[in-house]
Amino acid sequence: MILIVDDNQNNLFSLKKLLESKDFQVDTADSGPEALGKALKNDYALIILDVQMPEMDGFEVAETLAGYSGTKDIPIIFLSAVNTEKRFITKGYASGGKDYVTKPVDPEILLLKVKTFYNLQEQNIAMRKTQQSLELEVKRQTRIAGDDEIANRSFSSDVGVFTTDCIHA
Repeated sequence: MILIVDDNQNNLFSLKKLLESKDFQVDTADSGPEALGKALKNDYALIILDVQMPEMDGFEVAETLAGYSGTKDIPIIFLSAVNTEKRFITKGYASGGKDYVTKPVDPEILLLKVKTFYNLQEQNIAMRKTQQSLELEVKRQTRIAGDDEIANRSFSSDVGVFTTDCIHA
């Protein structure tokens, strides 16, 4: 799912319709604090984040998300109509953004970027799940091998007792 964050309802509506037309599942937030709350409760493959918002700007949201283990790896695409100077774009990348797009947005270019980051994130999630499964399997196999070793020691010990008893008898 993709989270779109923008304080302008028209922008939210337009972006949501654009992404849904390409079969993306979309959630929206109209403020930084709302976005943080949703990001901590839901799994998002991508966040499209407006820079210029009251109360908490997009840079602050990104920096906060980067501080949580559950959200630090979510790719963020910044959108901005006002902050198009190099220093703002640099700040966007420094605060955790993976891309910075200026408005007005070219829908085709934005869709290409969204598809790229979305697919990469989905692949990363799949790799993490595979890694976790492999780690669990290694632990299970190690435990089984340890149990087999203990059983073999016990068997060897029992055979030794049996052999000793037969010799003395």
